[in-house]
Amino acid sequence: MPPLRFCLECKNFEDRMEIDGNVVCARGHSPGISCPDFQDRVTDIFYNYLYWSYLYFTGKTSEGRRYFEEKFSRKLSNEELAYAVLAEYFNLRLDYMDFYRCWGLARKIYGQRMPRIAKILDAAVERFNLHGERTNLRRAFSDMLHFKKSSEEIVREISVGLYKL
Repeated sequence: MPPLRFCLECKNFEDRMEIDGNVVCARGHSPGISCPDFQDRVTDIFYNYLYWSYLYFTGKTSEGRRYFEEKFSRKLSNEELAYAVLAEYFNLRLDYMDFYRCWGLARKIYGQRMPRIAKILDAAVERFNLHGERTNLRRAFSDMLHFKKSSEEIVREISVGLYKL
């Protein structure tokens, strides 16, 4: 598993370059590997974006709608707003493994509530499990918005590796 980025907000890193040529953390963190607090926040980010996607998908909120509609220069359906939120999440370029680890648990909650989105995320996980390929989900959700591709098309294209990252 590739190392996770370290928390830039962590104040525990000490500059010991003069002593032994390393940067170390007073709490045992390693350079280039995120502290547990940071990993928790990255996990929370995925769950928050997924929750907002669900709120838009079900029409339970319209907060922020104007931002996305201005961004895409058109009115968006609730489902398209959900895709836009997920495209935003995957545009953050966080470690793919954060999504991979979290989706298994989140799927139990959102799999039936957002079935078309669940199929897309499941296809990406399946592609990763079978071939070790990471899927460009930002592009997949963006294609649904820009080119009006259906979720079935996206799933098919993910399954054959067209969205390989």
